[in-house]
Amino acid sequence: MYVLFFAVPLAGWTYSSMAGFPIVWFGVLPLPDLVAVDKEFAKVIKPVHATLAYTLLALVVVHIAAALKHQWIDRDGLLERMRFGGAGSPNEQEWTAS
Repeated sequence: MYVLFFAVPLAGWTYSSMAGFPIVWFGVLPLPDLVAVDKEFAKVIKPVHATLAYTLLALVVVHIAAALKHQWIDRDGLLERMRFGGAGSPNEQEWTAS
């Protein structure tokens, strides 16, 4: 999943560069083109970007579903342990050890 966090935007940036679309990050910072304009190859990259994006979306949905399964079916306290300062955090372990 972490690889896709980088691959999806890079594929989109590559597609936009090849298609001749300017990229402006948050409407403030114009980014340089990664590659030269090539509208024919841009048609090849666009579905790659879409496939990577939908794969990332599917993995995020599965990840959330797994966390909810732990919460509601396994009832193993996973979400509580993930919470900042939750059960099992170093600060709580110090308090319960004394």
